[in-house]
Amino acid sequence: MKESKASAKEQRRSVAEQIWLHYYNQKLYDKGLITADERNRMTNRINARGRGDGAKGKRYEECR
Repeated sequence: MKESKASAKEQRRSVAEQIWLHYYNQKLYDKGLITADERNRMTNRINARGRGDGAKGKRYEECR
């Protein structure tokens, strides 16, 4: 039981972290501080990090 609670808590933390990373990535793009290509690459990395499969992520267009 404790293990599942810890796992659920870790999963919620991971999802929240991923949401914030996507938010700031988009804000950087909106302010013109990064290019669309940089935003897309970072989006792919954020998605891959959330799934735990390294740099292998969905393409940005598949995530929208």
